[in-house]
Amino acid sequence: MTTFEIRSPVGVCRTGTASGAASMTELPTTEPGVLRYEVVAGSAVTLRFTWPAESAVSLWRAMQSSRRELPTDWGSRREIRSVRSAPVGTLVDAQDRNLLTVSLSSHVRGCDFAIGVHEETAEQLVELIVDDVEGQSFILRLDVRDLHFAEALEGVTADWTAELGDRIVPVPELARQPMYSTWYSDHQHVSAESVERHARDGAAHGCAAVIVDDGWQTHDTARGYAYCGDWEPTSRTFPDMSEHVRRVHDLGLHYVLWLAPPLIGVQSKAWDRLKDRTLGFADGEVTAVLDPRYPEVRDHLVECCIRPVRDWGVDGLKLDFIDSWAWGSPPPAPDGDCTSVDEGVELFLQAVTTELKRLRPDVLIEFRQDYVSPRLWQFGTFLRAGDCAMDPVENRVRTIDSRLLAGGRAVHSDMLMWHPDASAETVAQQFIGAMFSTPQVSMELNALSAEHERVVRYWLGFLRDHTDVLLGGVLVPSRPDARYPQVRAVGSTTVVAAFTNPVVPLADSDRSVVLVNGGSSGRLIVEGAGPGPVDLVVSDCSGTEVYRSTTTPPELWAIDVPVAGVARIVRN
Repeated sequence: MTTFEIRSPVGVCRTGTASGAASMTELPTTEPGVLRYEVVAGSAVTLRFTWPAESAVSLWRAMQSSRRELPTDWGSRREIRSVRSAPVGTLVDAQDRNLLTVSLSSHVRGCDFAIGVHEETAEQLVELIVDDVEGQSFILRLDVRDLHFAEALEGVTADWTAELGDRIVPVPELARQPMYSTWYSDHQHVSAESVERHARDGAAHGCAAVIVDDGWQTHDTARGYAYCGDWEPTSRTFPDMSEHVRRVHDLGLHYVLWLAPPLIGVQSKAWDRLKDRTLGFADGEVTAVLDPRYPEVRDHLVECCIRPVRDWGVDGLKLDFIDSWAWGSPPPAPDGDCTSVDEGVELFLQAVTTELKRLRPDVLIEFRQDYVSPRLWQFGTFLRAGDCAMDPVENRVRTIDSRLLAGGRAVHSDMLMWHPDASAETVAQQFIGAMFSTPQVSMELNALSAEHERVVRYWLGFLRDHTDVLLGGVLVPSRPDARYPQVRAVGSTTVVAAFTNPVVPLADSDRSVVLVNGGSSGRLIVEGAGPGPVDLVVSDCSGTEVYRSTTTPPELWAIDVPVAGVARIVRN
């Protein structure tokens, strides 16, 4: 067992232990408050130390769940794999300040990651068990700088970016444009006819691509995966895939096709050939998870993924259920050519990416939360928030969480849907919950009421007009423990979405401000808009102007803004 010292510049010193480490060396740093240790490992390594964080109110973690409690050390364990979550955690106080950010370098494929309250000492116990590393070493990074927690996380992603370098795939500009998804509108009842209808309507509303989800490969509509594994279109609903894709292209949209590479069903043609190359069943006795440690499995999957682009003219793939490969205690693979499942997954994804880039340099690859490891930056071009149908609050939390750890990757909302009889404000709230990401829409756009049509066009236009700030500005979310009650993006304009916190403080540098009322009250309170006169324009949820004025505001300025409406403030 190796003992190491953490000599923090904020005056906290701790002694930790490193079981299984061949060596552990503190590295020089040019960032005061950031400590880095190189750990050389011959096998699994356990790092363990405690840290005082008495003012912490939340532990921010890379996980699809929006839970933000302070877990106990015995209840905080997370198994991190290259296909699930990421090795990072941040202790945050009530002022959104970073108390301690712990992360591991992008060389780590697999680890058990735990930060939790140690009841015996009222401190935070950090215990990291690293069991799968690319190479012979990895970096432990500790950030104790007094800054906004989002800035601390940005430091983590900056390190990952530097480590991966040119292995990171570029993000096509198309990946940041609105898209139409068939999942909530069609589910498995999708057809060439419905896709072309959605593509036509999506193009008319400003969508750049259509994502064809589950159902194109089977005529079974029972929501199961017994027929997965061959990845060939069903002739009943997609009789001529190449011609169908061409028609979608003629409508002006790109085409992204859903596949779930890990899954193979007992009804597939490939089942008899590959049934002995699986990790086990994942869906009763009808769907298994293929074992990527076998070359013949990877060869089969690579061909399945390349065929749509090579033979049918598809522009990208939505690769789903990747986290099914986060398999605990996998069975032995005596004929496999790699040690871990994660390594096999990466060999498969690298082969697919290399070939797809050769066929189409700007190919689109969508991953879904919780596939947020930096190791997947080598393969995916955009990341969608985890499923949260018709839940704008959860969409807000999941898109913000994904943005904080994306390292510049494009982040999409879960598909937007609502009831046909919903109020106009309810429709607008779906867009407001997703406004700091690229929206995906999944409604029958040609069946919208006139009222809903106005709302949809207004908010898609709003998101397009403010893309540079919403997606490219500095993202400043507040109170992760309260599910981000207020979020702002700062660029040439400041855009603030107020959800459950209606008090919006402005800085002197906020000369042009857009306030979005994402709450339930028809009033926002602005602090510090003066001292000089300002121009104010207020509109409702469909963009219709309600009133405008020029006034010299008081220090606390109450503004009547309709629910899901917008107030634009320009300082003179």
